[in-house]
Amino acid sequence: MTSPSMAGDGIAPPTATLTIPQHSATPVQGRPRARWRALTRGKVAAVLLAVGLVAGTTLSSAASAHAGTKPPRLVAFDWAKAQAGKPYIYGGTGPNGYDCSGLVYAAYKRAGFTLPRTTQGMLSSSRLGRTGSPRGGELAFFGTGHVEFVTWERHVTYGALHSGTSLWWHRWYSGSSWHPTVYMYVKNAG
Repeated sequence: MTSPSMAGDGIAPPTATLTIPQHSATPVQGRPRARWRALTRGKVAAVLLAVGLVAGTTLSSAASAHAGTKPPRLVAFDWAKAQAGKPYIYGGTGPNGYDCSGLVYAAYKRAGFTLPRTTQGMLSSSRLGRTGSPRGGELAFFGTGHVEFVTWERHVTYGALHSGTSLWWHRWYSGSSWHPTVYMYVKNAG
């Protein structure tokens, strides 16, 4: 039995960037199944990275070839996730640290959209619309003083939480007093 050739076996090179969190100041705690899925994702990402390197391509170069087709909200969200681990800095708009609205402001600016700088400004902006079905990269507002990015995992947002923390993923519970009160999307951002 011979092993299949990487060059001629019909396997296409990876076409997406995989972001694997390395550490967390406020880690997402979940059920054992969620932790197992996270470990499995890490193993899959490592295999895809190895395949990309062996095939003579990298995941980031393959993704950049398709970046023009990505909606701006995902460009903003991917850029924000690349800032993971940087500290929360009150009033911060980067590059060394961010507050919650500063991260959203900087991420969407990177994607070509100018939003108000503060959470309150964003909430009253005509550039944003309300949604009852939020998608990844859209915005979750916690009252009038906090904003984070919506992720694809239920009850998890991403952003700058408060002083003493790093930019990271945050789990919230619908029955608690700390949960999004409104979801919004940036108009024309896909």
